[in-house]
Amino acid sequence: MKLHILLITLAFSAGLALTSCSDEMDYSAPLTRFEVDGVSVTPGDESALLTWQPQADKPEPVSYLISWVSGSADGNGGSDEIGGNVTSYTVLGLTNDVAYTFSVQARYPDGLARKISVTAAPKTTRIPVGDFKAVAGDKCVFLSWTSPETSLSYTSEIVVTQNGNPVKTVECAKGESSTLVQDLTNDLEYTFTITNVYDHGRSVSLSSSAVPGHITPITCMPESPRPFEICQLEYNPAFFVQGTIASVEWKVEGVVVSKDSKITYLFTHPGVIPVTITVTFTNGQTASGTIDVEVQPFAWTEFPNAGYQKASNFAFSPDGQTLYSISQSTKVLYAIDAIAGTVKWQHTFDAATYGAGVAVGKDGKIYFGTEDKDGTLYAFMPSGTVRWTAKMGAAVKAAPAVTSDGVVYALCDGAKLKAYNADNGSEMWSADLSGNAGGVAVDERGNIYAGTSAGLWAYNSKGIRIWQSTEAHKVTERGGSLAINSKDNIIYATLKGKEGVAAVDMSDGSTKWTYKSDYNDCYHPVVDENGNVYFCEKNGALYSVSSSGVLKWKYTENLGYTYSGFAIGNNGHAYITQYASPFVVLDIAPSGSASIVSNIAQTMSPVMIGPDARLYYGLNGTIATVNIGVHAASGWSCRGANLQGTNSLK
Repeated sequence: MKLHILLITLAFSAGLALTSCSDEMDYSAPLTRFEVDGVSVTPGDESALLTWQPQADKPEPVSYLISWVSGSADGNGGSDEIGGNVTSYTVLGLTNDVAYTFSVQARYPDGLARKISVTAAPKTTRIPVGDFKAVAGDKCVFLSWTSPETSLSYTSEIVVTQNGNPVKTVECAKGESSTLVQDLTNDLEYTFTITNVYDHGRSVSLSSSAVPGHITPITCMPESPRPFEICQLEYNPAFFVQGTIASVEWKVEGVVVSKDSKITYLFTHPGVIPVTITVTFTNGQTASGTIDVEVQPFAWTEFPNAGYQKASNFAFSPDGQTLYSISQSTKVLYAIDAIAGTVKWQHTFDAATYGAGVAVGKDGKIYFGTEDKDGTLYAFMPSGTVRWTAKMGAAVKAAPAVTSDGVVYALCDGAKLKAYNADNGSEMWSADLSGNAGGVAVDERGNIYAGTSAGLWAYNSKGIRIWQSTEAHKVTERGGSLAINSKDNIIYATLKGKEGVAAVDMSDGSTKWTYKSDYNDCYHPVVDENGNVYFCEKNGALYSVSSSGVLKWKYTENLGYTYSGFAIGNNGHAYITQYASPFVVLDIAPSGSASIVSNIAQTMSPVMIGPDARLYYGLNGTIATVNIGVHAASGWSCRGANLQGTNSLK
């Protein structure tokens, strides 16, 4: 028995000896080694400050082992050992923007305690300037930049070189954001390199080049724009060297357009356009400069190979630079550069969209539905990527409506009305109606109106029904069959089977009046500023009816099958394409007299007055434009209500 006890004791002692001799980086003696508490790290510039505390009421260690490991091949690691009475350590020589793991281990006579680790990435505090620009003047160059946000002291050192040879060095105090470099030689290119010099080192450098020469008081980018192309206008500080500028005033063709220091501007017509800037200095003196901007003609009049826009409206991005069109024949959504007439991007779908067009939100996202079996509603980013999709359960035959506060309303077959969060596509509420889908519209208050072949409904933005129309109006299916007359609190609905148009009171759903048509179904109502409603009849007439239900005019000459819908100009004229030989674009005056704007080919596409005062319409395979020099009227002046096709006044 004693022999067994002796063997066990020897084995236990041998185990302790092996433990004591093992890798001291490992924690293995919890009763005699105590890890540190409260390890924290403060990242610095190529450094990190570690702090910690020993455990309270525990023996002080002999020393501390500090180690650090880089999480990247760009970084470096290391270790150091310091006295046991020290509770902080600064690690130097690190690589900025690389994550490191820092560890602290207390060493006791019998070995190391467990590692306590923290992670941080050092970051430079030697912040460079931003947005460094060089603008050439006459024998001088004006430099400007954005000063860094830092409490540290620094100076900005600017080295001027020409063909790689140093010319001069300019020093600017902290907070300065511009300087004029003078005594340069015209027609030579100079490079300017700016570096912020801190007490603890230099920032990264930024460079910009310029060629001094003839002074231009104003820069216009692009230099030779097209009509309605976004232009950036800035004055050249090197032209105005008399002092500090207190205020500015911009004039285009002699008309004041802005008092901002730099402006975004759209030239409205081709030609040589004078632009003048007048600056006022802090001492009260003024100076002016003028340039002539050569605005080029429109870049295009026809966009070929666009498929057949069969009763589907166009829409523009909020800035007017992109035109969206969906083809029923090729099942393609086109995003077209409205200035250049070229494709920005396109997307092909499995199912067509017939009659229901595109709606563009305030944030530039694009919404529309297709007639696939799932009733897919799409949201695209302006870049052309799909933001989200939603399955409505049946074909989406009504163009969606989108509001400025970020809600999309859509109506599918089976008369299901749904509200979606425009940002992420989550369903907010739904309502079951009856009949076939006709149209969706939203008023200024955010109330939603849905028309079907069985009637008209109104809901508030929470999804609570306000009313159902007192009569079962057969609202025409597909596309945009509703329009709002805010002036008289009327919603107009175009109807099937010679029923014409109905004017419904938006307060209670009662019918104010109906105006019957002569031949067939009616389509696409629009409203002018006086509340008059305009609509087309499938097989033979165009109408304008007053807000009290009185016919203003009726046009029947050579119309045949007409689906295209009107666009109302701010001159009070109504524009529409004629879907019958001789195939023309019509301009109908407020009196009802019609004139031909242009001879065209066959079309079924609604027309739209673009932001460039041109009329856009779709032919069988082509998108075409004609310059009418008229802008769209306010209100519900075209199919989809406005240039973005939102079907919403909110």
